[in-house]
Amino acid sequence: MEESHKARMHAQTLSELNHCVGTARRDAAYACLRQLAEQSSWPQDRKERAAVYRRCLELAQEVLDTSVRYSLMYCNPKQSLWDKPVIHFLHMLQQLLQTLNAMAEHVGNVQSEAEVLQEHLGTEVYSVLASTCEDFERHERVAEYALRKTLSVGQMLVEKNSAKRRELFTADDERRYRKTYGEYLLHFQTNQTYPGAGASGQPTTRTQERNEP
Repeated sequence: MEESHKARMHAQTLSELNHCVGTARRDAAYACLRQLAEQSSWPQDRKERAAVYRRCLELAQEVLDTSVRYSLMYCNPKQSLWDKPVIHFLHMLQQLLQTLNAMAEHVGNVQSEAEVLQEHLGTEVYSVLASTCEDFERHERVAEYALRKTLSVGQMLVEKNSAKRRELFTADDERRYRKTYGEYLLHFQTNQTYPGAGASGQPTTRTQERNEP
């Protein structure tokens, strides 16, 4: 019991020490997520579009994880009032992105598995299934538009939350925030590699923990 308490206190202390760093990392990830999702036009190719959705999901997970990991809501009651609405919103954003990805994957699976599906379902039943692809692609376009509007709302939430967090920063915390924000912004932008993004290969895996400055 005592060991568990010590471990929890240690985790809280680390969160406090790296609060400014975690906030910068979160803000940089969200900035890149919005930049990627609000590009002037989504890839026309379904596979490329699905790759963008997966990269958006990775960034959304990064934003959510760092929001929770570096929150002070367990040791500062006011922080809970600031952080809980953001974390709740980020969960909803994640679900929206999962829906977009699922719709794109459904269309891809139906098309790529056409021969096997026709063999097991029969041509007539498969035709009914194939006809849903057009419906899913239409709803996907509507969901993309909703995603952009949702991200705009999220930007206001994240900015207000970041401002509240930064009110608690010391001068050195602010210095670390600005330095880390620039480094992670470049890091996330550099790792935005997917088909059609100006670099070859599939979306990168979730970013690994970097040394805190």
